[in-house]
Amino acid sequence: MLTSLQLVLGQAMTAHKNTREKLEHVSQARFAMERITLLITETGFIETPAEGDSGDLLVIEERIMDSYDNSSHSFVQNGDGILDADNDSSGVVNDDASDDPVDKIFISLDKTDADNWRLIEVLPDYSTANFNDTMTQRILCENVILFTITRGSSNKKGLIKINLDQGGDTHTVSLKTRAIAGKLLVL
Repeated sequence: MLTSLQLVLGQAMTAHKNTREKLEHVSQARFAMERITLLITETGFIETPAEGDSGDLLVIEERIMDSYDNSSHSFVQNGDGILDADNDSSGVVNDDASDDPVDKIFISLDKTDADNWRLIEVLPDYSTANFNDTMTQRILCENVILFTITRGSSNKKGLIKINLDQGGDTHTVSLKTRAIAGKLLVL
């Protein structure tokens, strides 16, 4: 009787651990997909991938952050009402190549650890005077098995397809979505 109880308890604990692990994978993957989709829908410029191409790197223009006060040059909770990418505070993002260049966001798959690929995000660093400074990379999702960004071609160049497979030894989460870039600039 005691052996049967130990067996049932062991199975229940294993099932609980597996469920908790799968929920963590789903949570990480959903966060990553929602973040990427938000950034794409707000961007006005997609550099990578090129039209009609696929890859594991997304380079887009940043157009949503307002956490920096352009006049006091400090980070503030509610921002200053001017998007951080509007470096000259004219109300137009990226209107001049020298005073208001494109501030880029990089989303890529870091494969340096063969046992744990990571989906990372690198944002512009608005706290410096250099337009090309970036913040430290931030991990959006770990244990990534596959990350693919596909950009539409010709009349669908603003359409981005995103595939993300993430998981561990016992569970895999596969998410797919599409996003359309807003106010896309045709260069």
